[in-house]
Amino acid sequence: MKLPSKTLIFAAAALFAVSASAQDEVRPLPPLEEQTVAEDTSLQALRLVQTYMDTVQSLEAQFTQFAPDGGVVSGTLSLARPGRVRFDYEEEVPFLVVADGKTLNFIDYEIGQVTRWPVKDTPLRALLGGSTDLASIGANIEMAPFENPELVSLHAVDVERPELGQITVYFQRQPSAAEKLRLIRWDVTDAQGQITTVELANERVNVDLAESLWDFEDPRGLARRRRAR
Repeated sequence: MKLPSKTLIFAAAALFAVSASAQDEVRPLPPLEEQTVAEDTSLQALRLVQTYMDTVQSLEAQFTQFAPDGGVVSGTLSLARPGRVRFDYEEEVPFLVVADGKTLNFIDYEIGQVTRWPVKDTPLRALLGGSTDLASIGANIEMAPFENPELVSLHAVDVERPELGQITVYFQRQPSAAEKLRLIRWDVTDAQGQITTVELANERVNVDLAESLWDFEDPRGLARRRRAR
């Protein structure tokens, strides 16, 4: 198995924004009839994502991470709103990503290092906030991306920091409940255009998660140590 570089792990959990030139590009408006249909569809997609953010307060899932260099790693994701998440990588990967509600920590147990960012300054805020946060993250929500009627996407950018990349989150509509979504994937694109993808499986929503999940064993100043469980 080819392990991802630390830079690519950072990309999956860290900062993002969108190209300013793309934001400034002027596009002609569609004909009135097409524009109205697009607005109706966008509003429907917005309501679906708002409902998801309001009703899904926690989840646990298996994740697989695909790095631009071909590296693939897996593990367990635990998430609780607001602001808490934990990526437990498989045993041979000496990394841990955990957020306690305010700070996102990237822990490298191989070299004994901890790197931190405010959660609000990372792409994961698109997943860890609520429906009231969608406007503040510059979210663009689309129904049926790739012409797939089962999908809804959320594209979030930080227009003030274009050097940090961007994130797109994908939800799947549930056949038995058309007004409900399931989080299935997100893509983080860095400033060089490289994409790191995280896919989820075997999700359980609104589960009880232990508070200890948002803590970690601090490796700084020590030799290589195993991650806290």
